[in-house]
Amino acid sequence: MPRPGNAGGLSRYSTYYLVAPWKFGLDRETIDPLDGKSVTLKGTLIYRGNQTMIETKPEWIQANEKSSAPAAVPQAVALGKQTLVGEIVDSKCFFGVMNPGQLTPHRACGIRCISGGVPPVLLARKKDGPAIYLLLVSADGKPVNKQVLEMVAAPVEITGEVERQGESLILRADPATYRKL
Repeated sequence: MPRPGNAGGLSRYSTYYLVAPWKFGLDRETIDPLDGKSVTLKGTLIYRGNQTMIETKPEWIQANEKSSAPAAVPQAVALGKQTLVGEIVDSKCFFGVMNPGQLTPHRACGIRCISGGVPPVLLARKKDGPAIYLLLVSADGKPVNKQVLEMVAAPVEITGEVERQGESLILRADPATYRKL
């Protein structure tokens, strides 16, 4: 969504993951007709660092009938092919719903959330900087939830194309090429 006022050097847009209550992602068939449209919604913010999601329900999302213009979508910026090492976590718990939201103690919960449609994220920690979070999608941008379940909460190495869309980083790679370490 467009940031109000001067973005102060940040992206002109804020990017939010959307999830449903409990351990579920939003039903894509229900929200797909709203793709690319300007909407109004209500929900609960979940956040960690610069990553934010909104827990909402399809009935709480309404197309803005007064706006005929399509919603502004930030352009994806290709950052090139990269090999990253990290841990696959479910974004909802890691961004703030659960503690610790990662590692072996959270494995069973993470598997349930990701199998329920919560977006999987690669948590990659830098030695001398903040952790980075990358939304995991297939090489063609499709969800990879079912393909990553066996690798949740385990160290993995993933090579793929990284892009930035607004504040979000996206890692496009074939899950068959993910390597458990």
